[in-house]
Parts: sequence; C-alpha cells; structure tokens
Amino acid sequence: MNILILTGNFGYGHNSAAKSIKEKILLENPDYNIKIIDFIEYMFPTLNKYIYSTFNFLVGKCHTLYNCLNKISSRNTSAPLKKVIVKKIDDLIYENNTDLIISVFPTCSQYISAYKRMVNNDIVLNTCITDVDAHEEWISNETNLYFVACEKTKENLIEKGVNKDKIIISGIPVRKEFINSKKETKQKNILIMGGGLGLIPDVDELLESLEHNSSFKVNVIVGNNEKLKQKISSIYHNINIIGFTNEVFKYMKEADLIVTKAGGITMFEAINTETPMLVIKPFLTQEVGNALYIEDNNLGEVIWKKNKFLAEDIIKLINNEEKLSQMRRNMKKLKNSFDNTPYTTII
Repeated sequence: MNILILTGNFGYGHNSAAKSIKEKILLENPDYNIKIIDFIEYMFPTLNKYIYSTFNFLVGKCHTLYNCLNKISSRNTSAPLKKVIVKKIDDLIYENNTDLIISVFPTCSQYISAYKRMVNNDIVLNTCITDVDAHEEWISNETNLYFVACEKTKENLIEKGVNKDKIIISGIPVRKEFINSKKETKQKNILIMGGGLGLIPDVDELLESLEHNSSFKVNVIVGNNEKLKQKISSIYHNINIIGFTNEVFKYMKEADLIVTKAGGITMFEAINTETPMLVIKPFLTQEVGNALYIEDNNLGEVIWKKNKFLAEDIIKLINNEEKLSQMRRNMKKLKNSFDNTPYTTII
C-alpha cells in the first residue's frame, strides 16, 4: 500500500503526529510505502517560509489576533482550487501511486476534500484530529474516517453533523517511546516545556524561584528557541536547560510533573507516560479546549491567569503524592480505553 501523510509545519504537534502515525503503520506493515509531505511547502514553495514565519509571530506575539483569525477560518472552510492547484494535487497523488491519504492538519483535509469533489476522485482520506476541540475546518463530507482524541471530540463532531460510524477514538498518536514503562527516580523531578517554539510565560520569575530548591531536579526544554536557551543557560546554573531534542520521552518518563502549554500532542505524550501536568495560561483557542479536558478528567491542574506564585503552586503539587497518584491512575485508565483501529482502515 502507498500512503501519503499530509502535515503542516505549524509548531511541533502536526509533524510529530505524522511521524507517530508512520511509525505505528510500519510496525504493523513494514512493507508499506509511506511518505510524509509538508503540504504547505509542496503547494506554496515560494510562500511557505512567509506563511510559517507569520504563524510563529502571531502565536508568539499576537495570540489574540491569531485566535480571531482562527475563528474566522473555521467559518469559511472552502479551499480555493484553481487549475494549477488541482494539477499539483493530481501530480502528488499519481506520481506516488497513492492508495490512501492521511491528514493531520485541517488545511490539508480541506484541500484534498475540495479536490475529490472537483475531479470526482474517490481516493481515501482519513483525518487525524490533533486537539480535543475540532473546529469546522477539520470536517468535510469527503473524509472517510476521523481518528480523534477522546469521547468529547467525537461528540463535538457528531454535533456538527458527522456520522458517528466514521469516528474512531484513537487518542492523539505519539511515538512508541512514550508508551513504554515509566522510569523511576529517587529525586523528585520537574520538567518544564515550552513546545516547539519554546514559549514559557514569565520564565525568568519561574526559574528564579526554582533555582535554589535542592529538593527536586528541574529540566527545561525550550525547543527551537535558541535565543532563550542561551539567555537562561547563562543565568540559571542549577537548572538543566535543553534545546531541541528527539528524546523528550526520556525527560518525560523521569518527571513527576510536567509544567507545560496545553498542546494536544504534549498532553497525550503525558497521558501515555502517566506524567501529571500543570498547564500554564492556555491562550490559543485549541489549547483552551485541551486545558479544559485536563481539568475535567483530573489529569493535571491548570493556571488560567498570570500568577506570581506559580513556583509555589508547582512545589505544592509535586509534593502532593496523593493527588499525583490519582492523576496517574486517571491517565492509565484513559489510555487503556483507546481504540486500536489502524489508521490505514478503508471504508
């Protein structure tokens, strides 16, 4: 079988989901031919750098504007297909002799759906939704199957008119390393993560408060934010500062608590490693939905507003073993409920 996994380089999550799906499929079907395609780069080779840099700027500096634009885009889900775009999608499908397309980004789903309608092509499109809340841009009549995070996502899709038989609660895909057993450590361990962009609110105040507490170890992953890494590495010598790494699973398995943004991938990596979360100030629309899910299922705690006592909240939670144990039990129960229907399923 020849499979295309379509993604977009918007933050860390979509690419991570694409790689995790490819890994899972190949473990079960090593003879399958699978390509991961950055759909934005493929469709817009001269514009993609500007598209991505604008996204990074909006998320990092103007998140209110980003949320507004995201809300507008969810109302207008039609993808503009000119002849040149149809030709490019045609080439992508036929040059790879494609049997199945898996989309992990809503724009990809919309373009492939519009293509299917326009040229009357019945290529199978399965969509993996990478957040708890599924806005309208994820949805199209031409999608064959939806793989979703949880029951809440399924209910959300059904309310928007999706047939329940087309929805599979798979959890958000993570790499196999996150599914293995947790590593026990003698010293309490806190992991602070800012996602692929290294966005950690009030990072100086937080690290200043944790710097000299010897009762626990602190690891901070700042992703691709090299400027932040250089800055805080020169100031906080008792804290382990990590840039981009392919071994997040190692630090997560060692952690007793993750202090992080409410990204969908990070949330399900934590669920699979059974590592309780403390979420800082969710501000993007999709992060708010994820944070509410964390609260509702007691998988962690959420700090909704700017909090000058954040370090105290972290220390209080990491020392509350009864609460952490309950969160770990909830995570274990949740991950054992996921449906293992293959992403390659064709209906």
